[in-house]
Amino acid sequence: MGKCKNITRLLSDALDRPLSAGEWIAVGLHLPTCSGCRNYRKHIGLLRAASREVSGLDGASEVRSEE
Repeated sequence: MGKCKNITRLLSDALDRPLSAGEWIAVGLHLPTCSGCRNYRKHIGLLRAASREVSGLDGASEVRSEE
């Protein structure tokens, strides 16, 4: 479980900062073998997109308001 905790931390960090090559390698080697971490990556991506949509940071709200 310690490995998953580290990988999910790296996946979260990747949203806010560039990961090092070593960090990306660790993530890349772990994800194919762990459905839990793959699901986590998918969900944090969805949450990030939803929060950007709600906050108006993605620009999509500007397009809709012009229509």
